[in-house]
Amino acid sequence: MRFLLSLLIAAAAISTVGFAQRHRMPGDPEMRDHGRLEKFKMMRLVEVLKLNEEEAVRLYAKNSAHEDKVRELMKSRNSLLDDIERMLGDEKDTGNLKAVTGKVLELDQKIFAERQRYQDELRNFLSPERFARYLLFERNFGRRLRTAMDEMHRERGSRGGD
Repeated sequence: MRFLLSLLIAAAAISTVGFAQRHRMPGDPEMRDHGRLEKFKMMRLVEVLKLNEEEAVRLYAKNSAHEDKVRELMKSRNSLLDDIERMLGDEKDTGNLKAVTGKVLELDQKIFAERQRYQDELRNFLSPERFARYLLFERNFGRRLRTAMDEMHRERGSRGGD
């Protein structure tokens, strides 16, 4: 199990570093924190699903490919939203809004389709019980993360906005 966790951490670090170098400034705290969170999430998921070493490596590969695809789609979506923001700032250039917003909606559909594809792939890879545990894990992890973030914001607010 220790070897498996080391392998997952190393693989996550390599993919995170590659992504950070392409899209963020080196040492960006936001990117570093995101990478740590993703590593922690994958380690917890492996534990919850009780995966053996081979299964964990396969899951990590599937998840990495999925995350890369979603990041690519989100990057395109954000670029289009930046375009919309510029268009709205320049009142003379609002004629293209319908086309650009349509492209944003198309990307939203692609993101949803990618999520469905990934979940279908996991459903075929995992047993029905493990897949059910995966779905619960995703919901509960997200809830716990939001709760922790809310608590952090409340603590900062009560200290006078340090």
